[in-house]
Amino acid sequence: MPANISLSYGEIERVANLLDTSVDHTLVPRMDEAKLEVDSLLETALVLTESSPALQAQYEKFTVSLKEATDSIKGYAEQFRKIMESVKGMDHDIAEKVNSSGQ
Repeated sequence: MPANISLSYGEIERVANLLDTSVDHTLVPRMDEAKLEVDSLLETALVLTESSPALQAQYEKFTVSLKEATDSIKGYAEQFRKIMESVKGMDHDIAEKVNSSGQ
């Protein structure tokens, strides 16, 4: 089965940067904002002696889990960049071999 390979380095970098930016400038800040709102609610407007601290602890765990998941998004961005760099290196190596065999 024939294979076709096509890469757009610019598009790979654009999407990888978009993933990083989404995590750093959208997802994590919004999660932090939501955490502050939940903390405020549980300290001022929904105050129950035992339930509020329990809810706060659970939301903290939830926030930590979400932030860990966003690391996976950045991991995809890094994988895309590594694939691009590997292909660039392979292409360079092939070109060197072709050029050196022609002499």
